[in-house]
Amino acid sequence: MPESTVTDQPPSTAPAAPPDAAPPGRIRQAFGPLTAGRVVVLIVAFVFLAGAVGFTVGHRQAARDPLSAVDVGFLRDMSYHHEQAVQMSLLLLGKPGIDTNLRSFAQEVLLDQRYEAGIMQATLDRFGHDTRVGSRVMAWMGPALAPDQMPGLASPAEMARLRSATGGTASSLWIALMSRHHLGGIHMADFAARRGHDARVRNLALAMAKNQRSEIVDFGGLRQRLGLPIPAGYTDPTKDPGLAPLALTAN
Repeated sequence: MPESTVTDQPPSTAPAAPPDAAPPGRIRQAFGPLTAGRVVVLIVAFVFLAGAVGFTVGHRQAARDPLSAVDVGFLRDMSYHHEQAVQMSLLLLGKPGIDTNLRSFAQEVLLDQRYEAGIMQATLDRFGHDTRVGSRVMAWMGPALAPDQMPGLASPAEMARLRSATGGTASSLWIALMSRHHLGGIHMADFAARRGHDARVRNLALAMAKNQRSEIVDFGGLRQRLGLPIPAGYTDPTKDPGLAPLALTAN
């Protein structure tokens, strides 16, 4: 039988990442590049998981409701707040020519906030609370507001601008709007972490605030690396006093 021959092949080498490239987000590291189809599948899987966890745990717990008015208000209002972050991320991901690292951040916001909303709504449902916001929100931490006045929310005009923007203009606007949105979420999460009754709600709020603080810094660093301006009428979110970390630990 003739001997097989082996042809030496030079080892393949992957191109090195540019030295100023942002590290991939946690979601991208776990799942690789996220196509539109994979994003939809992961959203469905995460929401299903949150609902399944809520159903299972709810059937193993005592009937006593452990949630205070602060807990319920935070879970309900933050779920509503998260929906706009999801919408903004979907708008950016639907645009051509967006930097790969910024797309990765938008995918991470999309999946994180969809997953957290599933957890919050499952918790409310488990103890018999309505998951929908009414005509007034935020009374659990101060004066009641109309839903569209929640801290950090983009106005309809701003959402329309983001929807029509392209290229670097869309990237700059998304970073500005999402950073301000996160600052509003941090304001709510910090209060719930301090004043919430249920330890699971306090720990969830603390984790949200920590993650969103980190993302604001990451967005600002990427904006500078890409040479994107802060849009007129917006301030540098990395200099906002609300970015100072909350002096609490999870329990």
